[in-house]
Amino acid sequence: MRRLLISEDEELFRRELETTVPWADWGFVLVGAAEDGAQAWDLLRSRRAEAVLTDVRMPLVDGIELMRKASDLPLPERPLFVIVSGYADFRYAQEAVRLGAFDYLLKPVEDEALEGTMRRAAAELESRDARDGLLRSSASDPVLAFFRNYLPGRTREPGDAYVEAAVEEISARYLSDLTVDAAAGRLGISGDHLARIFKRRTGYTFNEYLTRFRIQRAVELLRDPSVRVGEVADLCGYRDPRYFSVLFRRLVGMTPSEFRSGRGRPPSR
Repeated sequence: MRRLLISEDEELFRRELETTVPWADWGFVLVGAAEDGAQAWDLLRSRRAEAVLTDVRMPLVDGIELMRKASDLPLPERPLFVIVSGYADFRYAQEAVRLGAFDYLLKPVEDEALEGTMRRAAAELESRDARDGLLRSSASDPVLAFFRNYLPGRTREPGDAYVEAAVEEISARYLSDLTVDAAAGRLGISGDHLARIFKRRTGYTFNEYLTRFRIQRAVELLRDPSVRVGEVADLCGYRDPRYFSVLFRRLVGMTPSEFRSGRGRPPSR
């Protein structure tokens, strides 16, 4: 179960969320319900909320400011935000997206929409844990040393939310013929703009990061003896096995077959 915090100043709606929503069925346990943003911030820290369902306009600290404060937390402590608002104001949605909101729902919220968003949020938190675990394990693994997965620093820049969203696009769509223009289009910005901020903040071009993500996935698959070496290219988004093999050797230092036979370690010299 993932830890969920509700931040809502409208008492009736807050109580409805607390008492009538089947959070456990959707993968969450409710760890608190705040009536203003200041209380929400205290609960977020003390109860280590992993997801926050928050209104935009609240006393003391609004939902947008709550997201700004949380964006300064180290990545493992940074919760996922779902914005709920009765104000169909594009400026709020735009700012929420810029700050990395997972979704933006308008009141009155349909049950199906809330369930769909929260189930996806729970799945995203599980994916984060898996990626963080792989990153930690790769730190001491010479074969994975070339991976420098994007981890935003404590100092935020205006384009960071777009970069993070682009990384999520790569994670979700690496099997397709994904391009920077396609990812940018889904984010509502130009491909040139995304390419510039992506390179500046990650050190890689979009295509370089996509390639490394795919090869990282190949490393995982090659460590699974139930997956045949000949299947790995296709399972990583490459239709040409020879091209895949060239890329793999360039980045890992050995062919996929050599990696498999060496049990995931470079050959001794």
